[in-house]
Amino acid sequence: MAGPIVVTGRTASGDVTALDGDLVQRAKAVAQTVRDTLSQWRERPPASQEAAVRELLAYAARDVAPSGQ
Repeated sequence: MAGPIVVTGRTASGDVTALDGDLVQRAKAVAQTVRDTLSQWRERPPASQEAAVRELLAYAARDVAPSGQ
């Protein structure tokens, strides 16, 4: 993906709605982690596409885990 990305939620009736503050912060954390990781990969590329996906998913899971876990 390149360029601006909009992340939204859904209401119970299916309408689009803004995310709550906690989810916004988690989405921003994941986006920053992806940017940082891509930057690091310029110096140290992942061994394979599968390794890259596993690494990003592990970081994203860390970024969205509830605090204290």
